[in-house]
Amino acid sequence: MESVSTGTFATPQFVRGDGCWLYDGSGEAYFDGTAGSGAVGLGHNHPRVAEAVRRQLDRLVHTGCKFGSDARAALVEKLVALAPFADAAVLPTVTGAEAVESALKVARAHTGRRAVVCFRHGYHGKTAGALSLTWRDRIKRYSNLPDGVSVADFPSPVAADGEIDRALVELRRSLDGAAAVILEPVQVTEGVLCPGARFLEEVVDAAHAAGALAVFDEIYTGLGRCGAPFYCQRLRARPDLVLAGKTLGNGMPISAVLGPSEIVNALPAGVQTSTYTGHPLSCAAAASVLDFVVETRLWEEAARLGEQLLSALRRLAGEARFIARPRGEGLLLAFDCVDGAGRPAPQTASRYLAAALRARLLLFGGGADDATIKLVPPMVMKPGDLDRLVERLAQAAFSVQS
Repeated sequence: MESVSTGTFATPQFVRGDGCWLYDGSGEAYFDGTAGSGAVGLGHNHPRVAEAVRRQLDRLVHTGCKFGSDARAALVEKLVALAPFADAAVLPTVTGAEAVESALKVARAHTGRRAVVCFRHGYHGKTAGALSLTWRDRIKRYSNLPDGVSVADFPSPVAADGEIDRALVELRRSLDGAAAVILEPVQVTEGVLCPGARFLEEVVDAAHAAGALAVFDEIYTGLGRCGAPFYCQRLRARPDLVLAGKTLGNGMPISAVLGPSEIVNALPAGVQTSTYTGHPLSCAAAASVLDFVVETRLWEEAARLGEQLLSALRRLAGEARFIARPRGEGLLLAFDCVDGAGRPAPQTASRYLAAALRARLLLFGGGADDATIKLVPPMVMKPGDLDRLVERLAQAAFSVQS
C-alpha cells in the first residue's frame, strides 16, 4: 500500500487528461482547478508538448547528468533568451526543491557567506534543506534546521505602509552577513498572499545594500501565470536569481536556476549534479512549453482570464456570506472561508472542498489557518471552460451555505 505521507486525496483514480479536465475510469470529467499542483499550466496532455515528448522518446531518453544532448542544449538556449537577465546562465535541476537548494549553493559560492533569510508563511519545498526555509512547523520539524536561517516578516495582502515599513526594518537587520534572501513573489501554499510591488522591490534593494543575493522562487509565478513571463519583470528592482519549474515541464519533471553568468558560475563544476539533470524527455517538453509561451504571449491570456475569474469570485463573495477576501495575480487566485464574525473557518473550507469534489471540481485548500481555497487552473482554456469553472464554484458555495 502507498505510504500515509505520500498518499493521495480521496479522489477517483484518474485515467486520462485533456486541457482543464481529468477523467476517471467511468469517463466522468472533473475540472482541475489545481492544474496538477500548478505544473500543467498549458493544460493536461497539451498536444504540442505531448508530440515533442513522443518525438524525443523515439530518439533519446536518458544520458545521465554529465553528458550533453541536443534536447538539453536547445532548452538552455531558449531559457537564456527568456530569462530576465543579460548574459544569463542556466543551472538545470529536476524538482522545485532541488532548484531551491541549488540556488542557495550558488549564493553561498558567490558571496562566501552562509546565512539565509526567508519569510513567514513561505514555502520552498519538502526536502530536508528546503524545509529549513519553509514556515509551517508541522512539516518543518523534519528538516535539517541548520544554523544561520532567519525568518523575516511578510506583510499581509492588505498591509498598510506602516506594516510594510516595520517588516523592511526587520529584514535589513536580518540581512547583515547573509548570503541570500529567498521569497515567493506570491506566497501560494499559505494562502496566495500578494505583498505588492513596493515590498518586493525594497527586499531586492535591501539585499543588494547588504551584499546578499535576492532569490525569487518563481516556480509557481513564472512562465506567464501572473501576467508576465516572470513576475520580477513587473518590478523596478530585479532579483539576482530566479527559480523556474512547474509550468516549465507541463507535467514532466524539470526545474532550473536562472541568473547572470557571473553569479551562477561561481558554483564550481561538479558541485550540483543529479542523475536526471537535463533529462532529454523533460528538456524536449520544456522547450515546447517555452515556444508556446512566447509565441502566444501566454501571460496576456493569463492576465485576461484572471481578471474575469477574480470578478466572478467577487460576485460570489457577495452572494455567499462565508466567502471573504477574493484575491490574486493573474491565474493565481484564492479566497478565505470565514464565520459570521469574519474569523477564519477551516471547517467551512473543508466542507467547501468536499462540495467542490461532489460538483466535479478539484481544488486545494491552504492558508495559515487552513481556511483558504486556492484556484490555480490551467492558463490555456477552451471556450466555455471558464464558465464551467465558475458554475461549479457557485454550485459548491450554495451547497455549503444551504
